[in-house]
Amino acid sequence: MSEYPIMLQLAGKDCVVVGSGPVGMRKVRGLLSAGARVRLVSPTGLQQADLENVEIIPRVFCSGDLDGACLVFAATGDNDSDRAVATEARRLGIPVCLAGLPEEGDFSLPAVLRRGDLTVAVTTAGRSPALATLVRDQLEALLPDTWAIVLEIAAAVRQRALSDPDSVDYNAEKLRHLLSGSLLELLAARDVGAVDRWLQHVFAPSWSLASLGISLPERNP
Repeated sequence: MSEYPIMLQLAGKDCVVVGSGPVGMRKVRGLLSAGARVRLVSPTGLQQADLENVEIIPRVFCSGDLDGACLVFAATGDNDSDRAVATEARRLGIPVCLAGLPEEGDFSLPAVLRRGDLTVAVTTAGRSPALATLVRDQLEALLPDTWAIVLEIAAAVRQRALSDPDSVDYNAEKLRHLLSGSLLELLAARDVGAVDRWLQHVFAPSWSLASLGISLPERNP
């Protein structure tokens, strides 16, 4: 059965992870990076430096640990324990992911590639997470870090078109130029002058990275 892909806004929202093994800690870090408030329930393995801003409940899971949560991850490493967490989550109407039994959960996590705010997610409906990771790794070479700047330019073009429709010809053909190899090469070279000339040729004589409020990151040494 096909999954329904969705991107959740979790900033400031309560999420619970039950289990502090390697899988559980990956879930914790992922939730923290999304700005969620994380409650971690586990009797062991909690002496870790990266648990700042996490509410820790240092015992086995009990009824009431999920109160107020909008999302739950059961990652104890024991299927029966994970099922008990799932039963409580469903009683409360909270979507739950069972790390060891993805087919029994309400959702699963894809393998994710991020380039700034550009996010590419690969999923196999839980059938082969390892394959999803391999596909994600292959996409890394096709989508270098410069794609984060391409998104910044595309967002700036869209914003300018929305605020002043007469100032820019905003259409699919113009956006296709953003995907051209020449722009990607110029961005990779951090050639600000050449990128400015490209913007002026494609959009308008007054355009530049500075006028769009965009700066190129320094090259890695």
